Amino acid sequence: MPNTRSEGAMKEEDQTPTDPVQLMMAMMKEMKEEAKKREDQLMRQLQEQAQDFAAALQTNRGNAGGSTKSKKMDVPVLKCPEDINLADFRDWQQRFADYTEVQKIMEECTLSGRQSLLRSGLDPAWTKLWSTGILEIDDRKDDINDIIKKILHYIREHRNPLLDRKEFLERNQHAGESIDVYYSALKSIDESCGYDVNPTCKVCDDACGHGDELQQERLRDRLICGLKDQAIQQKVLAIPFKDLTLKKALEVCRVEAASKETQASLNKSERQVNRLKERSSYKKGKIDNNPLSKSAQKADERCSNCGRKKHQKPDQCWARDKDCNNCGKTGHLKHMCRSEPKKEVNRMTIGQVKTSDDLVKITAKIGNADHQEVEWLPDTGAECDVITADCLKKVGTKVKDLRKDKAELCGPDQGRLKSLGKVTATLEREGMKYKTELHVLEKGTGPILSKAGCIALGLIPTGWPHVVNKLSLSSPDEGNGVDMLLKSQSAASIREQLFQEFPEVFPPDDEVLPLKPMKGPPMKIELLPGTSPIRRYRCNTIPLHWQDKVKAHLETMVQKQIIERVPQGEAPEWLFSMVVVPKAGTDEPRSSR
Repeated sequence: MPNTRSEGAMKEEDQTPTDPVQLMMAMMKEMKEEAKKREDQLMRQLQEQAQDFAAALQTNRGNAGGSTKSKKMDVPVLKCPEDINLADFRDWQQRFADYTEVQKIMEECTLSGRQSLLRSGLDPAWTKLWSTGILEIDDRKDDINDIIKKILHYIREHRNPLLDRKEFLERNQHAGESIDVYYSALKSIDESCGYDVNPTCKVCDDACGHGDELQQERLRDRLICGLKDQAIQQKVLAIPFKDLTLKKALEVCRVEAASKETQASLNKSERQVNRLKERSSYKKGKIDNNPLSKSAQKADERCSNCGRKKHQKPDQCWARDKDCNNCGKTGHLKHMCRSEPKKEVNRMTIGQVKTSDDLVKITAKIGNADHQEVEWLPDTGAECDVITADCLKKVGTKVKDLRKDKAELCGPDQGRLKSLGKVTATLEREGMKYKTELHVLEKGTGPILSKAGCIALGLIPTGWPHVVNKLSLSSPDEGNGVDMLLKSQSAASIREQLFQEFPEVFPPDDEVLPLKPMKGPPMKIELLPGTSPIRRYRCNTIPLHWQDKVKAHLETMVQKQIIERVPQGEAPEWLFSMVVVPKAGTDEPRSSR
């Protein structure tokens, strides 16, 4: 049968892909072409809409009777003359120029309209100076730029440049303030200090640009001295002074500040990653490669009694007959004990010998030695009884016979003292005995008797120093010096006798005398480097029934010259609010600070 198909149909059939991969690629190519057509059509629609919107906006602006829907901007207001400086004025001038440029007012308004616009951006104090003629403004011919120049001239004449220079010298970098913001503030203040920008050089009699160098030196010095971060300041100061320019200082500061911020961000992200790892370890079936989990697994392989490798049978543990030094139970060691450790206070304070007149001879039996008379120093500040190795050798006791001493000993300066051991001793004095544990020191000034030993041997009364049962008000030359017992007198009579005997110490109740001046150098409070003053302006509430008493107490402190009044309008560098609390067991107020 003859082939009736045309050559074009046969050619098209030959080009049709039969491989599935080629068929898939052909379909993707067709889809890509269709997507491109849709994107081109959408782009043309967006361009047409943008052109229509721009034409409508232009028509709306050109229509004098129409109103724009743009956001309304407020006129920048210049501060009053008393609070303004050149830096604030320049900032206002720039903002006012931007406002007039955005609003397109300057070309459309008349001279009087532009003057009215400027008056709306001035503080009422400036408008008064304008209307009274102090600014010497001519309303008939002075435009906005002329009026602004006259305001600037008025500020320069009536503001002392020393105020701006003082602000420049005291300007430091604030917390959280970047290097660029800090430098911009310094430069703005420096331009207001009244320095000549390009003075005539004394060497070449010409404006050679040395003034710019002086300005850069001022900015460099103030920038370095006012840095808040001492590490960055140290990096800048490490540069040789001949190479330390303003540009170099700014470059180092920016690099160091950026590196610190980057390091802080990296540490923060690392902590977050670690936190995520800790959370993920709780998922079921998750394999945790954390080394802590491996150590925990190794801990399960150890014996819970001795801590060594786990035994095949519990009876094979060598610690089954050992007593624990922590809980006292049998069957495990101290480092494997699961009971809470006992809190023992082993830190003892030892006093110090002052004079030989205070020594007391006491008979002592130390260890296996015989009774011997030893000179002791009674020290009520000591918490334990101490003897030196030399004194121990004199009484016949050897150091090798001492028991192990686990107590931590410290001297009056809280410095640690080394103990050679301890020994049991019995002290006797006037029929009273005192058995104690003597701590032996390698070096020292002599045996020391603790407060407990002083009470046991009758050197001080029981309960000392809280119990005082006698008071002598008579001098040795008057009478026979008989002691008067406090129990036989009332508190009021004793108070009256003390007032009569020491009138220079106790003034009359109706008389308030200032405190006597201190002897010696004035008190000095040292602050840590980088410490800044703290001010707390919020006052704490004082109960109504305490206010009169608190005011009277403050007035008394002022009369005694303990505190002083702060002039109105001034605030000290350090400022804290007073806290008033009741006294213990009473309803009377007491100031905590």
